[in-house]
Amino acid sequence: MFSQESLVTPESEYFIYTASFAAKKLFFYPTYVGNFQYEPGYILKRSRYDSFLIMLITDGTCKVSLNGHHYTAPKDSLVLIDCYAPHEYGNSSGHSSLWLHFDGPMARNYYEYLIQKWGHVILPPNVQSIKYHLEKIYKIFKTGQQICEASISSQITLLLNELMDTAPLGSTSGTQELLKNAITYINEHFAEPVHLEAIAEKASLSPFYFTRIFARETGMTPYRYLIATRISAAKFLLKSTSSSVKEIALSTGFSSESSFCSAFKKYEHTTPSNYRKGK
Repeated sequence: MFSQESLVTPESEYFIYTASFAAKKLFFYPTYVGNFQYEPGYILKRSRYDSFLIMLITDGTCKVSLNGHHYTAPKDSLVLIDCYAPHEYGNSSGHSSLWLHFDGPMARNYYEYLIQKWGHVILPPNVQSIKYHLEKIYKIFKTGQQICEASISSQITLLLNELMDTAPLGSTSGTQELLKNAITYINEHFAEPVHLEAIAEKASLSPFYFTRIFARETGMTPYRYLIATRISAAKFLLKSTSSSVKEIALSTGFSSESSFCSAFKKYEHTTPSNYRKGK
């Protein structure tokens, strides 16, 4: 369908999709997808529009207002908007965008994770890959292809996962790599005595700064990550071996059986023995 919206060029095109009940329960699904050219002075202001919006700015600059905060999205940036909440975007000078309204059972979780990590406006270094995923979804509708809801869900998932795994331009890619090395070190040496200072040193960061960026990237402190890794390893051993609780405690990096049982009960809300028995 061609847009008849004011200050949107007549060649701008969009498509509407109504997902099946099964898709709404199981998948990511599109609700609207479009490729628009906005004329100077275009402003869209909505109190609610039940979906989430991914908008790739393909030309010009877009001004975005969300929750009293104002953002500028330049060309090749990606805008993430929770349209369930009041939102506004446009510009006095005009711009173009390739956009996708979507939803699904995990949509809000993905959205909140992404904006917490990168913010509402992202400058992805792999913009061509992001554009590829959006264009692929758009072309499914533009060319009249048969709709496969599982396939479209996979495309949206690929797009979102790529955003989760990438570091936007302006972030310190070297720091990201060092952090990955530190996580790898913990995963390989969790059964040994591991100290924060040593891990931070491997990342070439101060313990304070390392803890801050580690928590930002993983959602937990380095210590919590270490304990979680040890407990995960212990859970596997409890279910797959006949080793005693004490043997498992010592083999997974805990200093004693009692410290292991205490940590296990705190994080798993049951004892190692009861976990082994399936209680």
